[in-house]
Amino acid sequence: MICSAIVNSIGLVLDIVGAIVLFKYGFPPALENNRDGTFMISGSGDSQAEKEALKKDKQYKCLSMVGLIFLIIGFILQLISNFIK
Repeated sequence: MICSAIVNSIGLVLDIVGAIVLFKYGFPPALENNRDGTFMISGSGDSQAEKEALKKDKQYKCLSMVGLIFLIIGFILQLISNFIK
């Protein structure tokens, strides 16, 4: 009984962390687009602002994927906790 509660609690914590991360960074985009919904046109990549924008976009994609993975693992742990005695 105690092991089931621990696994369930870990799943809940992961769900909460995943939801917070997704709230801040959004869901991973299905298409390569900017956060405002417009599509990004790649330029020469020479300007510092363009490099910073690409770096920030990569960071947002990575963190949004981490949040989604936390949610999925949390739900799986909650499901497993139902079958642990």
